[in-house]
Amino acid sequence: MDRLAVSKFLTRKMSRSKPKRHRIRRPLFTLSLVLTVLLALTGRMAGRAAAETGQERTPAVRQLMLQAYRSYTGQGAPEDKARALKLYLRAAEMGDGEACFIVGGMLYRGLGTDPDPGLAFKYLLRAERQGKFTPRSLAIIGTLFLQGTGVVQNYEKARQYLARAAELGDMMAWKNLAYLYYNGLTGRVEYKKALELYRRAGIQGDSESQYNVGLMYANGLGTGVDRVRAYAWFSLAASQGNTSAVVARNGLLPRMGWNELNRAQSLALDLYDQVEKNRSQAGSAWPQDPDRP
Repeated sequence: MDRLAVSKFLTRKMSRSKPKRHRIRRPLFTLSLVLTVLLALTGRMAGRAAAETGQERTPAVRQLMLQAYRSYTGQGAPEDKARALKLYLRAAEMGDGEACFIVGGMLYRGLGTDPDPGLAFKYLLRAERQGKFTPRSLAIIGTLFLQGTGVVQNYEKARQYLARAAELGDMMAWKNLAYLYYNGLTGRVEYKKALELYRRAGIQGDSESQYNVGLMYANGLGTGVDRVRAYAWFSLAASQGNTSAVVARNGLLPRMGWNELNRAQSLALDLYDQVEKNRSQAGSAWPQDPDRP
């Protein structure tokens, strides 16, 4: 199999007793791919914010939050995300944690403005310190610490936030925490932990994680070399259009016997069926996985 590119921003080589042919695929950090469900950080939370009338809010903040919600949703006022953002920003600058949370989500997604992950980080962190967060917002904070975007790069802070989000079942956190463990960015290489987390993300349908699981089985990282499982996970990723997985799967074929191939294809089908089932039951913190060693 061909040598794979390492992360664009993490180029640290891993020390091993013998050279490896492969490197794990980097986590996805582009704005369009890292965050597929950030609407939960904005509209849903905005609705809750508008409904709140807690005594800790001044009348001025409550009025701002209500006006912002109406502009955001188009309920009772023309929909205008830019105006909503300005109103939420005013409430955030008055110290409202819910407003900070919503502003962070809008800035990250580019709602009412251009995407600004650096500024989004500051508001999401401010909200988290006031107890306003979701698993995904914790994962975003951790990922930005990992990238060094909007904040100085800090692997320990990244681990802390990603671990919290991972425990709450966030798939992005599983992937990026696995990347930390795989590359020894927590102080030591921990392949077994990386493999477990990549499996969780993979069985929820993430093709990059599926490919990484296959790569680890193919090379005996965190487990023994297992061509059957490697083929099955490569095949699963390939079914979702992962071209690297297609090459890796086909590269295993000359080394597999007929019985191995039949078992591998049967396992791949079981994994595929489970992924579809898990997708229909999205939200489970601990996805079902038919390929438990």
